[in-house]
Amino acid sequence: MGEALSLGLRSYSSSGELYLYNPSLIKSQNLAKKVGGIVVESLEAMPTDCDWYILTFKPQSLLDFKYTFLANSKILSVLAGVDIETLSQKFPNTQIARLMPNTPSRISAGANLFYSKFNSSDFVKMLGSLGKVFVMESEEQLDKLTAVSGSGPALIFEFARSFYNFADNSGVNSLVAKEIVYQTFFGSVKLMEEAMKNNISLDELRDQVTSKKGVTFEALESMKSNHFAKLMSDAFHSAHKRTLELKEEIKNA
Repeated sequence: MGEALSLGLRSYSSSGELYLYNPSLIKSQNLAKKVGGIVVESLEAMPTDCDWYILTFKPQSLLDFKYTFLANSKILSVLAGVDIETLSQKFPNTQIARLMPNTPSRISAGANLFYSKFNSSDFVKMLGSLGKVFVMESEEQLDKLTAVSGSGPALIFEFARSFYNFADNSGVNSLVAKEIVYQTFFGSVKLMEEAMKNNISLDELRDQVTSKKGVTFEALESMKSNHFAKLMSDAFHSAHKRTLELKEEIKNA
């Protein structure tokens, strides 16, 4: 996500300086070439007067992260399940905001969840270069909806895999099967986009495809009898549960 954020911020402004640090110098150098960034070879060499600092490492690495931020430094955390209270204890006297981006941010099509206790409106505008930014009213909202926007793309891709597996066994060329599935998802998303503009619900979209006792009706009935809605609900609740577990693990480490 560090790469996606860097690319998005660079697309917003071609003049701002982006300082990049990664324990892997090669990764920093490769990203710097893409975004016109400045490679920092050690945390000690990171400038202390940046407008924002963005943390994009794994939550479990927080304990090993050592950098002294100046008072009132602005920090954007992309660490899943790590709340502002925990970050404030680690980095006292700083201003901390949280962001939960998702992978479509790489192509400026992300659904990004943002929460801050201080005025960050200008920075939120910059983050809009990643797609859409949804400002949450609380950290609890951000943590719960991480299961939808953060984990969501993987769930959608897994769903698409089931489409492909069936199509690939139909006798057509594998590439054709893949293209059929991709186009089906692409077209359906475009219909959802149009429906949002016209205040058409997902129920209505589904019903537009479905006729009583027809082919699609039978497919939906099969999903219902196999408790598809509960399966998806359980998946979202499991993701949220893991977010809360991560929060406790970091707090108690």
